[in-house]
Amino acid sequence: MIQNTSQNIQSTKDFPYSVHGRFGRLSYLAWLFITSVLYSCALVVVTLLGLITVATYNGEAVGIQDYIGTGLGVITLIALIIVIIGAAVLSIIVSIRRLHDLNKSGWLCLLFLLPIVNIIFGFYLMLAPGTQATNNYGPVRITEQTEKLIGILYCIFLATIFVLYIGALTFSAALMTQYNDLQQNGLTENSIQLDQSSIENDVPASEPTI
Repeated sequence: MIQNTSQNIQSTKDFPYSVHGRFGRLSYLAWLFITSVLYSCALVVVTLLGLITVATYNGEAVGIQDYIGTGLGVITLIALIIVIIGAAVLSIIVSIRRLHDLNKSGWLCLLFLLPIVNIIFGFYLMLAPGTQATNNYGPVRITEQTEKLIGILYCIFLATIFVLYIGALTFSAALMTQYNDLQQNGLTENSIQLDQSSIENDVPASEPTI
């Protein structure tokens, strides 16, 4: 019995950015967050280094056109593209491992290319429970305590952003409706005033009595 249990559980001592293995929901959220942090840090570093280097090279601060026109600016731009592609690849790898936990093929990540479908697919990866035993892609992977903490915090962060976004949309829609109502009421009042003015102008003046 102990042997079967050990066969159904995978150690966390594996390379997270490998397409082999599985990720539970909290591990998936944790490594998505870590990937986002790495991407943001690399993006800031590359951008700042490029701007500082170009400004120092020219002896003064330069505009965006001068920045792109220099050799160092092109190198920085290439580095920026590499960082963006690298972050996308790491995110895909993390998603593939999550699909493996659901006993699904990693090729389903192509659904991220479809508008609207990618949103639904993203929620599916975050919410769907994985298989409880060994599946076609290996045994269950233990979620570390650090991954649980980061995953929960990231989940709370995403939920907060989602609620704020929905609230902003609702508030904007309410303001737009109120603005349209006020505009419609203003047009109605102007129309009534114009009608009254035209009626007064059409009424002939009464003749004086003798």
